[in-house]
Amino acid sequence: MAEEHGPETGSGPRTAILNAAMRLFGKQGYTGTSVRDLATEVGVLPGSLYAHIQSKEALLVEIVADGIHRFITAVEPHAYSAGSPAERLRAMIVAHVEVVAENPERSLVVFHQWRFLGEENLPAAIERRQVYEGCFIKVVEDGVAQGLFKQDINQRIAVFTILGALNWTPEWLSPSGRLSPREVGVLMAETLMRGVLA
Repeated sequence: MAEEHGPETGSGPRTAILNAAMRLFGKQGYTGTSVRDLATEVGVLPGSLYAHIQSKEALLVEIVADGIHRFITAVEPHAYSAGSPAERLRAMIVAHVEVVAENPERSLVVFHQWRFLGEENLPAAIERRQVYEGCFIKVVEDGVAQGLFKQDINQRIAVFTILGALNWTPEWLSPSGRLSPREVGVLMAETLMRGVLA
């Protein structure tokens, strides 16, 4: 059942259900996945799922929260490090791609299915996404202030352009491809940073 690239570790029904949810939410969307689909994927009766989960949305909450945490943990140290803004931005882009490569299916859910969270859970996800965006905003602001990035760029658009490209990587990145995730990240950084470097 588990994918060879970065499934949730551990064993037991709950881990199997989480992995199934990541696969199905990533492939056919949260709204396109029923509890029956999840049960079929895991190989249990639909009613049996509720012995291990509170609800379908609880699975989405857990996947999104864990996924955003992984991205923040990987990128935030670079955003606030002592290196130059260009070095920091390059390292952040590479770190992002490496987290995607750990589990592209989880990343698909984090980037494209979070908006289906209910009104009780959506604000927390938005807040954490803003923390992540804030890492990139800080580095771009620092780069402009230090004269290393173009003075006339629209910083907000620059950040959203970089994040938009990065958030699409789970659609095409192959962790077992010819290039390593780090090599892909370096190439993406070279391409994306041409738009901001002075």
